[in-house]
Amino acid sequence: MKRGWKVFATGFLLILFSVEPSAWADNEDRILDLLLKKKIITQEEYDQIKKEAQAPSVTTEEAKPGEKKPAPIGSYKDLETKRGGIENLRKEGYRNVWTDLDTLLKHSERLSIGLVALKAQYNADNTDRMPGTADENGFRIRAAELYVTGRLTPWSTYYMEVDFARQSEITLNSMYMDFYTKDMEHVKGLYPYLSQIRVGQFREPFGIEQGTSQGLLDFINRAYYTDLSLVGGVDTQAGDPSLNPFGKTNATGFMQQLDIGVQLIHKAPQLPLEPELQWAVINGAGRNFNDNNADKDLTGRLILTPTEGMKLYFAGYTGTAFFTGAASVPLQTNTDVKKTRQGVMYTYIPPQLPELKLQGEYIEGNDNGFRRRTWYQYILFRPFSFLPGFEPAYRYEEFTVDTNLPNSTLTRHTAGFNYYFHTNVKFTLNYEIKHDQNGGGNTNENNKNFFTTQIQFRY
Repeated sequence: MKRGWKVFATGFLLILFSVEPSAWADNEDRILDLLLKKKIITQEEYDQIKKEAQAPSVTTEEAKPGEKKPAPIGSYKDLETKRGGIENLRKEGYRNVWTDLDTLLKHSERLSIGLVALKAQYNADNTDRMPGTADENGFRIRAAELYVTGRLTPWSTYYMEVDFARQSEITLNSMYMDFYTKDMEHVKGLYPYLSQIRVGQFREPFGIEQGTSQGLLDFINRAYYTDLSLVGGVDTQAGDPSLNPFGKTNATGFMQQLDIGVQLIHKAPQLPLEPELQWAVINGAGRNFNDNNADKDLTGRLILTPTEGMKLYFAGYTGTAFFTGAASVPLQTNTDVKKTRQGVMYTYIPPQLPELKLQGEYIEGNDNGFRRRTWYQYILFRPFSFLPGFEPAYRYEEFTVDTNLPNSTLTRHTAGFNYYFHTNVKFTLNYEIKHDQNGGGNTNENNKNFFTTQIQFRY
């Protein structure tokens, strides 16, 4: 009954004020004060009613000459204003998506369940299969990732992400708690210089694509530096610990995507370039298990805003792996291996041409004295204003396993397009032209040209 009276009173006041605000100039404060005193409305509703009652009502016809009119419904400009929509997320550099829960959750939301990515693919490569060998061509479920999130206290949230697509296991991608200093009574003075503390298993603060959620990738396959699971066709020199000294599939690659530890975020938006520092102390072995040494790894990135629409990243990583493979002079079994990674990355969506997106990353690394290098550059462009969901895409990348070893570079061209049927439904077609300087023909996984299509859902 009380709630019904509250709704009626609120609506009545809004209608009354909007009809003739000047007639109520002397009495509106008294009425609102009375409703607030009787606890019929809250302080928040009190403030909102006054704000809406005083706001001028301007229609399109009443707009002043030269004033910007609303974009046509369905146009790119219109779509990018829809909060949470893919066009809006793209314009914002995909920030605040599944990573900044404070922007998604109300204080009363204890539980929210959604879909990070459900991806169905059809794959085909140029391999001439021999009788009795497995055929890689065909349909598959690439990802079935769900998330559960919510707010436990006014100053903390939780997030869990699970992938059901694997045949042998259900994979726990992320499981962490976020604590926000701006909402903590005794430490709010630290905000924004210490904005957030994250504890658990999370995407490492290093690169751009390496830290991007599965549901927001612009291409079907991730860049080599975070998803290079097979380099068997590339010869390595004696003593090279390889890219995956742990021998675990969930830590494969030049840079693992997830790890367990503690992350801190610092911001200084009032300074030039609006610097933001994200850094973490982690185990160093990838998701779902502890590493096999007592040392902790350190990773982080500094994010700058040189100009509107651009984000510039400087990233670093240092840590220790414990090599358990076969002895190879000078590397012995059960030996600590020092590893470092450093890189520079950027994304740019020009304010004058929001249909264009440029992104690139350059990363170097050292493993026990062996130096690696990788980079990519890609471009997305939406050429048709009448078809804003159509997005051609192209990426070129290189990965050099050992800069001192000839013929150890892999290259890949990826061309295709994305088409957004809906903010949460995307079709992607990619064709990859891959080349391994080491050769090996079709027996080399790194030399198979690859065609793939994918329909993706996220919510």
